Amino acid sequence: MKILKILGLVLLIMLATTGGALLRLVEVIHTDDPMSLFSSRDVGEEGAQKLDIAAPRFDPLMGTVNVLIVGLDNVGGGRRADVIALAIFDEENKSIRVASLPRDSRVQIPGRGWDKINHSYVYGGISLLKETVVNLTGMPVNYFVIVNYDSFPRIIDLLGGVDIYVEKRLRYTDYSGKLFINIPKGQQHLDGKTALEYVRFRHDPLGDIGRIQRQQKFIEHVMDKLKSPSILPQIPALINEVVEAVNTDLTALETLRLIQFANSLPTERIRLFLAPGKAGYSGNLSYWILDTIALSLELAAKIPLRSADIDGLEIEGLEMGSVPVLSEDQGQKEALTISPEELQSLREQIGKIGLLNGDGESGLVKRASLVFQRLGVEVSHTGNAKHYDYHTTNVVYPKDTEENKAAARALARLCGIVNPGLIRVNRDVSIVSVILGHDKEKIFANLEALKF
Repeated sequence: MKILKILGLVLLIMLATTGGALLRLVEVIHTDDPMSLFSSRDVGEEGAQKLDIAAPRFDPLMGTVNVLIVGLDNVGGGRRADVIALAIFDEENKSIRVASLPRDSRVQIPGRGWDKINHSYVYGGISLLKETVVNLTGMPVNYFVIVNYDSFPRIIDLLGGVDIYVEKRLRYTDYSGKLFINIPKGQQHLDGKTALEYVRFRHDPLGDIGRIQRQQKFIEHVMDKLKSPSILPQIPALINEVVEAVNTDLTALETLRLIQFANSLPTERIRLFLAPGKAGYSGNLSYWILDTIALSLELAAKIPLRSADIDGLEIEGLEMGSVPVLSEDQGQKEALTISPEELQSLREQIGKIGLLNGDGESGLVKRASLVFQRLGVEVSHTGNAKHYDYHTTNVVYPKDTEENKAAARALARLCGIVNPGLIRVNRDVSIVSVILGHDKEKIFANLEALKF
């Protein structure tokens, strides 16, 4: 039944978010040489160059692997980003969180101004869409997966169709897009073609939100169908269809790590959610107005761990990158060796600083401000980071100048941060700043040990 679990996860991500970050992973289970499966299909650096983006690398500072999932439809001979989602593979929390971003979400597209998020794909392909999502969430996008709808009907037909209750008649005609939907109300058996129409229909008062709700309902029925032993003979053909639907820059090794991680999780450790917001208008155009603060909290929200989740849970892969990270004891020991003379020198190099909450705890920057001020360091700016999922505290600076770098290194020394990968440029800050992460108590312990 493990293959059904994996296949279920694959289709869950493909349908519930209409993306498919792990679609090709299922095929790995059926071969003794999984590396050979990707030689002709991987995007890799060459493919990434054709897409006008650099091959992404996993950012170890976040403690997660973030995959941008894009579902494309074909309208008038052109490809459109019909559905967009961000999947967060969180090794520390032993969970996967998938945020569905409605295509009508009003966002700021770099170089284009405010517009609907799916227009970024039209303007600049996957490169600009990726940049837009990073700008919106403040989270790195390590990989992308693009899936088209062409294989969707064949996949559903291989499943034998899906039985579902249609709550109201779905009717829509688009001659230019050659889209003709007419699904009666009541209990229906949907073949592949009709199923695609069902999950794509959005012309009701709820618009894109109503469509996402139907997609989630559809997924529940698909998952029930996958539990049936009758589906086993169709798995090889089903896998082939799923594989052909996907284009990704995940390498074979990275893919294997993700599937090992996903397969180790119970289903309750996988959470799907809609980006918070409300329907609204701007300039006579309808949008999904995102609640960016709520979205940040949702993206960072951890799924509570129970003892049953931990016992016997084997987490493989998801290597945390090549940047060396010293233990808490090592970092604290080095911080404790700072002399009064060195402390005064560090104060002079640091000057004024900013403090940003990258953890989400209420009152965190106020608490940190008091600690820094007691050490004689002036805090001139406080606020929230773009998201609350910083696993480790970072020291960031606005421009790559020697003065800024020296101040940042001095501030990191004061905090007991010895990993050079955690000291970096960040164009969103105006002064050298500390972004407090989930390891905040270690930082506070380091700072409080400096009271002479």
